[in-house]
Amino acid sequence: MTDIFGEDEIEAFKEAGNVGAGHAAIALTKLFARDVDMSVPFVRHGDAQSILDEAGIEKDILIAYEAITIDDPVKYRLSVFFKPETVVNIVNLLTNASLSHLESEEDLTKMQKSLVQEVGSTIMLRYIAALNKMMHVDIVPTQAPEINFSTAIDAFKTLFYENEEEVFLVQLDLFTDEQKFECQLFIQPNKESIEEYRKAFYIT
Repeated sequence: MTDIFGEDEIEAFKEAGNVGAGHAAIALTKLFARDVDMSVPFVRHGDAQSILDEAGIEKDILIAYEAITIDDPVKYRLSVFFKPETVVNIVNLLTNASLSHLESEEDLTKMQKSLVQEVGSTIMLRYIAALNKMMHVDIVPTQAPEINFSTAIDAFKTLFYENEEEVFLVQLDLFTDEQKFECQLFIQPNKESIEEYRKAFYIT
């Protein structure tokens, strides 16, 4: 680990993870038209290779993921991962489907992929809103993230292995009366923006 960020910055990102998770639960309550509760978020920080192990995701498992890159006024990459069972639960809750497993992207219809994408986008937008509030900025993504399917290790290589910057993991479980939704949210702050982060978090 490069230890680019000090304890104050790490704690600020962890707090944003907690706040963003709470906002996501509220937003999903509206989307699902039923109460959504959540576990206490599990927040970790480290280099890209070790943080995938922290997330407890099998490297060869098929996952659905979305990612978005923020460039101004601070730089970071944000992504959300859904394991196959979470994708199945989302689809079954929001449609009349009785999907039992997910082995490939072809197991889903275009509409079902769109619904999973909407859930992932909702979670990420709530996290961005939490960071906006903490950093006193007004970031509005100009493009909606698209849903992708690949093995967890290939997704991580695509998103995070190109550089040595640190990654934050926010892992949480969301519950309705019928289903459980486990998701992993990853944020990779750009080390070139460290001074902007310190100013935004009022860290001197």
